[in-house]
Amino acid sequence: MNPAILTFDDLREISRLGPNARLSSMERWARSNGIRYKYDGKGGIWTTIAAMNAAVGVTSETRDSAKLRAEDVSF
Repeated sequence: MNPAILTFDDLREISRLGPNARLSSMERWARSNGIRYKYDGKGGIWTTIAAMNAAVGVTSETRDSAKLRAEDVSF
């Protein structure tokens, strides 16, 4: 399995809704936390680590998004 994918069971653990959490509870949890997800065809949902990070405001810094330094600013 792709390590960037979070399965239904992974999401159950992350959400702390428990190992028997139903699809409807998981959908509600994901929506309320702004997590984009897809259906897995087996009665569950899945998402990616990137989607999870985006939902909580964590982004990966790319080479083009270097931080602004004080010496780069002119007054």
